[in-house]
Formats: sequence, structure tokens, C-alpha cells
Amino acid sequence: MATLIFLITLLAIIFFIIQVIIKAIQHKSIKSTVRFLLLVLGAYGLLWLFFYLISAEVNVPPGTDICFDDWCATMSKAERQQTIGDKKSIGQFIILHIRLSNHARGIAQKPSEPRIHILDDKGNSYPYSPIGQQALESISGKQVPIDEKLELHQSLETKLVFDIPENAVGLKVLIEEGPFITRLLLRSDNKVFLVQ
Repeated sequence: MATLIFLITLLAIIFFIIQVIIKAIQHKSIKSTVRFLLLVLGAYGLLWLFFYLISAEVNVPPGTDICFDDWCATMSKAERQQTIGDKKSIGQFIILHIRLSNHARGIAQKPSEPRIHILDDKGNSYPYSPIGQQALESISGKQVPIDEKLELHQSLETKLVFDIPENAVGLKVLIEEGPFITRLLLRSDNKVFLVQ
């Protein structure tokens, strides 16, 4: 539904921009068209802000699939370690066990720009640690990238390493998918996994 509202709004914006260009070329007044354009932008902006303010984080248990269309991912387990092989963490290494799966009925799935972050209670977001990941892969072997193409009904396991400050508390795992433009969609509740 959020995608449909966004697409209708985008089409309306494009329509009014084309109208402004045509009227400007014909040397006609563009005031009323610009007014409608600003009205559409303002209405969508207020709607987006409303959904942003009412959205919340919902804690889900490990193993719960977070799906984007038919591509799904979940965290099955989180491990804390001070070192991986000969690499010492700056704070603490957190190794996430991630399961990727394709729930489509008939086609392979490749996610569009998937991201997994660890958030703390202050709103800081931590991406995976390339140094920690390299140390893990030197011991456990190459891990499946999270943007791997999945065949029909295929499921893969992988591990991601994060280096989080020792004093960070209230850690949660957030799985996202989609390009930057998805941030313009009306926001819904974020499903997060608690790191115990």
C-alpha cells in the first residue's frame, strides 16, 4: 500500500511538472499548476511525517523471517567475542548468524541493496566490520554475501561480523533492503532482533 501511494504521488508530481514546462513554453500562467504541485508535495510530506512519528521498533524472536517481497532474511543467533583468530576487536566482535531464503513461487530472487546494521539505544548504527569479517573468513571459509541470488525455495546460511563499542547497550539487529528511494516510502514498524 505504501508503494502504491508513493507511485501515485510520483506520477502526480511528474504530471504537474510537465504541465508547468508546457505552460512556461506557451507563456501561460503557471501559478495554479505550481500550487497543485506544492499541494501534492506538502500532503505527501505530512503523510510521511505522520507515519514516521507513529512507527515503532517491534522486537521479534530469532529465526523470524523479515521479508521484502519474496526475499527473506533472519538472524538465528548472535555471538560475542573479543578476538577472532589473531584479530582483536576495538570494542567487541558480534558475529551474526544470518539465514537468507527465497519464498517465491516460481523465480529466483536477488535482493536490491540489502543492509544489516546493529543499532544501539542511542540511535547509533554500526555496519559490518571488514577486518572482523576477513578474520572470520580466514578461519571459517568464505561466507555467502547477503546479496547472493537465491534460486527457487533456496535457503543459505552466512555469518556477518560487527565491531561494536564495549559500552554500547540495547543492541538490536535491523535488516533492510532497497535503494535510498525506499526511505521516501511511508514508514512502517521496523522489526528488530535483540542481541542478548
